[in-house]
Amino acid sequence: MHVFPAEIPAAEARRADVVEVRVARKVAPLFGLDGDIPPFRRSWVCDYTELSLTEIGRGAPSPDRAERSRLDVTRPDRAPGTSSPDGDDPEWMWAGRAVWFRRQSSLSGTLSNATLNRYGPDTKAAAVLTAANRLLRGATAAVSEACRHLAGSGCDEEVRLAVWAGLVLEVYRAQPALVVAAIQARQVQRSLSARWGMQVDRAGVTGTDAPSEVHPPTLGGGDSSVGDGPAARWRPTSFDVVDATLPALGLADDPTTGPGLVTSDALDDIASAWCHRLLGVGRPGRGVVWMTEDARGSRHVHAMVRVGAVVAPFVAACLGASTGGRMAPPTLPTLPDVDVLTAVSVQRRRAYLLTAHLAANYVRYRDELLQDWPQLRASTRDLVSTAVNRCSEVLDADDPVALQLGAYSSYLDVWDLPRTGHDTSPASFDAGTTDNGAPGWTPPMRRLVASQERVLRAWRAGHLDPGAAAYLLEVGFVALRDAEITWTLHTDPAGPNTDMTSPASVGAWWSAILEARGLDPGADLAKTIDSLSPAQTFHLHHYAAWLARSGRRGDLRQALTLQERVAAVRAEVTRREPVGFAAKSAAARASHELAAEIATELALATPDRERGARVRALEVAARHARTVLADPSTGGLLRPTVAQPATLRTARVLARAFCTAVANGLSVDTRDAAATVTLLDAVIDNERADGQSGGGGRTGQGGGDRHGGRRSGSALLATLRVWRTELAGVCDDGRRPS
Repeated sequence: MHVFPAEIPAAEARRADVVEVRVARKVAPLFGLDGDIPPFRRSWVCDYTELSLTEIGRGAPSPDRAERSRLDVTRPDRAPGTSSPDGDDPEWMWAGRAVWFRRQSSLSGTLSNATLNRYGPDTKAAAVLTAANRLLRGATAAVSEACRHLAGSGCDEEVRLAVWAGLVLEVYRAQPALVVAAIQARQVQRSLSARWGMQVDRAGVTGTDAPSEVHPPTLGGGDSSVGDGPAARWRPTSFDVVDATLPALGLADDPTTGPGLVTSDALDDIASAWCHRLLGVGRPGRGVVWMTEDARGSRHVHAMVRVGAVVAPFVAACLGASTGGRMAPPTLPTLPDVDVLTAVSVQRRRAYLLTAHLAANYVRYRDELLQDWPQLRASTRDLVSTAVNRCSEVLDADDPVALQLGAYSSYLDVWDLPRTGHDTSPASFDAGTTDNGAPGWTPPMRRLVASQERVLRAWRAGHLDPGAAAYLLEVGFVALRDAEITWTLHTDPAGPNTDMTSPASVGAWWSAILEARGLDPGADLAKTIDSLSPAQTFHLHHYAAWLARSGRRGDLRQALTLQERVAAVRAEVTRREPVGFAAKSAAARASHELAAEIATELALATPDRERGARVRALEVAARHARTVLADPSTGGLLRPTVAQPATLRTARVLARAFCTAVANGLSVDTRDAAATVTLLDAVIDNERADGQSGGGGRTGQGGGDRHGGRRSGSALLATLRVWRTELAGVCDDGRRPS
């Protein structure tokens, strides 16, 4: 179940709408919308650029020319396995996945050329755009109403634009092929409808124009690409879910309200820019898009997208300097009261409530905002928590928005534990509350595990779409693994990461994630990694981490093979992205960091009799550790406002890799040792300060990203000092172990 599914209209319609409805019902199955529409009762995923007007009129793709010619000659009335499904219609039959029609066939329901030729200036583009607008009419109305609410709520303009983009992105996720086709049709229509001659001064010419020459403005003036007269319905140029909803945000100059963030003319550029971004969803670092086929032969497209990763670069590119130089944190949206929500349709309730998740996801992707205003962590958590409470009052428990918000709220509660000054003494991990009354780590972690199981059941029952299920299960795993790493750091820093969640449960989650993303959960992905798309590979980072946690050599080797490929893809994404964000650059650094960690574990799991294999693993670990040190984002870990867990974990992985190499007789470059010592010094100073401050409560506004009164275990400080002493020795005397 999607949040904003297209609605295929019933065949019966009022006279004024009958053509629009018939076109929508023909277009829907061509772009993955399975409405069980007769006679074919199948959906396809067609390429708009390859689709013909005849195929649109029939509502099914045709065979290629050679196959069509062969079938025209043979003309079988009944071909076993190839005739129409019920065997009662000799006018068409299956030709593979395509449909063959007899020439001059008068199949009931086919749109005639006369009907389709009402559309223009490009008949195919106009028909597809008209159909998409009709199919997405309900979603468009829901997004528009949410945008009007945002405009009147005092929400920050930057956040408004991000939430709008996120709402449109959710419409895209429900029917990617249809939205892409509509965007392509919009581009064609606008290109052919733009009358360049309208702004040409004709004072220097006289006489009658040739038919194809530039003409003067028609009576009434205006741009012919825009119109609302009777003929406008046959010449659409706007994709309503984008073009009709953006003005509702109140970002542009307005005669009644005064100057806005942008000029009125800029709105069209912003809408076109977001359309362009949507065409790029599915590229590495911008989500994953995949196709599935059900038992009836119907094909569908699914998408998994992290909102911030796609929306943040778009907002930065559109607003530019408007997003920088802030003097205060962005104002988050407010949610309507329950009585307002109960008075509107379910789709509109979803749109209102989904703004909480979209705003929180966007703000949290902007890591620099969290560093400058740490209280945004608590503010976004509270916003999502409020939305969860509203869901319980106005949506069913198995509604996709209720499920998404509940799971995201549970994820935030665990993810923020090591980042908001929570007690990290060993006793706090097992306790429901700490000795000073502060909440312990166990309750939120248990709630997140229960949430993961709910997400899994909801997806199996069809209440969540595959993309949403894969995303929620993966981020939940990431938060739990993050807590496990924090536990390890404060109990046994020199050892492997501790499992605090049932391996069987986590294994079931990853099987579901891979299956939902169209991959075979039983396959050895290390053997097929080169055949996977870069976008799929980008999102195997956390799968490699899970695979490695068993500590078995076979799993570690597979995980290392996967992670080295992941690191290469993520590094390329970081170089390609024109707008730099901490989260994007940290993804590349984290991939090399994980590769170094896995390679170190593999070396330690290799017996002494296989010294050559151990040395090779340590060389791989050292190579990735050096790449981490060379990454520009690593220097940012020494900033006073940086999140302490990232600095601590990076220092641990690098120090462990280099010290293990030294212990096994490998040389470590003095520059690498010195850089790691610098990281260790920063961590040791912070941990010592935390230990001296005592207590387990938060400090600062809303809980900071640093210190926060956390208590550190003596095992951590002792291990950090041992590593520092060893690496400092490499720096001091430049020795190279033999």
